[in-house]
Amino acid sequence: MPEDVLQNAVKTAKQMKHGCPSILTLNHLAHLTGVPYPFLHRTISRTYRKEAYNVFTLRKPNSGHSPDRVRWICAPSEDLLRLQRWINTNILSKVEPHEASYAYDSRHGVREAAELHCEAQWLIKLDLTNFFESILEPRVYELFRSFGYQPLVAFELARLCTRIRARRNPDQRHGNKSLPPGLPYSRDSRIGHLPQGAATSPKISNLVMQSLDETLQAYAEDNELVYSRYADDLVFSSRKPFDRSQALQHVKSINQCLVEEGFWLNKAKTKVITPGARKVVLGLLINGKKPRLMKAYKKYVSDHLYFLAHPDIDAITHAEHRGFKSLQGLINHISGKIAYGYSIEPDWAREQGNRLKVICAAHEVDHVIFP
Repeated sequence: MPEDVLQNAVKTAKQMKHGCPSILTLNHLAHLTGVPYPFLHRTISRTYRKEAYNVFTLRKPNSGHSPDRVRWICAPSEDLLRLQRWINTNILSKVEPHEASYAYDSRHGVREAAELHCEAQWLIKLDLTNFFESILEPRVYELFRSFGYQPLVAFELARLCTRIRARRNPDQRHGNKSLPPGLPYSRDSRIGHLPQGAATSPKISNLVMQSLDETLQAYAEDNELVYSRYADDLVFSSRKPFDRSQALQHVKSINQCLVEEGFWLNKAKTKVITPGARKVVLGLLINGKKPRLMKAYKKYVSDHLYFLAHPDIDAITHAEHRGFKSLQGLINHISGKIAYGYSIEPDWAREQGNRLKVICAAHEVDHVIFP
């Protein structure tokens, strides 16, 4: 290896932060990940004939006739998925998100986020509009630069984690910074965004939100509130009394913080829950000292178990009528619901698990193991 190349490699390695691996060139990245260089080059330059995502829609639950009633899901191709998983494992997982962030994190999850707000008198729930799509390529570039990557490598990593649509792509308005000049592929003025479905999008979104989380956490502490964020769901709560006008002022102030960071509230989903009203965070009841499962959740599981165990009802027909391709598929679905219940209400989940074991034995389907 030429001496100047070796010296540059050593210099680059010393600049890396958080234990992230040094990446010298795109060819080096291809070697590290086992993904072909031509594929990486086409993806970065946006010159592919067929993009590396399979795009489809999923209808949002309880969305009615809302204009954003579907989610656009972008499933990466095999090569891109392998690359993004490598980035997740070797780069993004080296850095922990803000303590107020509870999604996509092995440290904690739904129960812990809900438990934070138990016994609150007032609850303010907010939702961000187009969460992933609001995080644009320049922010992702700046994130990789903060890890110590050289401008060109950071640019290439950002391109590999973002996507441009065929039309209606975001641009640099609304306070979003443009990429530094002098980088390749500048002829394409369209700006990529985080695609929902990409393996890297969850962790990148959490890390990009670090600045906003710090701002909102400070606001909460200054106003004796408790703050948590689960992806695009923001929750503020208070055990101390105040009035609706104060709550609305909090919403206004929080919205100003969001706008300054380039995010927008979904006003239709902004809710202020007053003392005495039922309070739900991330699908869990928080009126008591500990989070509890919703009655509708329990009834859903119990109803399925009742029909599956009923001697006059054919279990396979019941599964088909409920939209499952097989009885095993329905069993797996219900077992997942019960397994989640163990983390919230273990006694209830244990009882339902025992009922399901009997059903599995009677129909000779795969046995489900519960704690």
